[in-house]
Amino acid sequence: MREQAGNPQSAEKLAGQAADSCYPDALIDLTLIREQAGDPQSAETLAWQAADVGYPEALTYLAQMREQAGNPEGAETLYRQAADAGYPEALTGLAQMRGQAGDPQSAETLYRQAADAGVRFDERRWPYGLDPDGSPTPRWF
Repeated sequence: MREQAGNPQSAEKLAGQAADSCYPDALIDLTLIREQAGDPQSAETLAWQAADVGYPEALTYLAQMREQAGNPEGAETLYRQAADAGYPEALTGLAQMRGQAGDPQSAETLYRQAADAGVRFDERRWPYGLDPDGSPTPRWF
């Protein structure tokens, strides 16, 4: 709320206090604040701290940073680490990378792996869901 009210310093201070109290979501908040403030090194350090305290979603932030820096191999490694650490949503980031790289079959495989792991997709990907065999469900009427 402080950030939305135009007080980023106060927002950062409060997020820091929450992070010091072992609230990993606050580390992500701080990561985003630092990234928006133009301090990518500090943002990366905070994201690693969040990952180290058992917040695998932070690895996806790091993967996105690698993507933006032009390091797709590093991004792929981090997306895989996030998925292996219990954050299957990371597979969608990897699938997007593969699709953009011109590998739609690999992208589709990764999207299906994510769906099998319980990731919910918007209706644009599979408007009627997936059948138990993994094939897209056809329109039923």
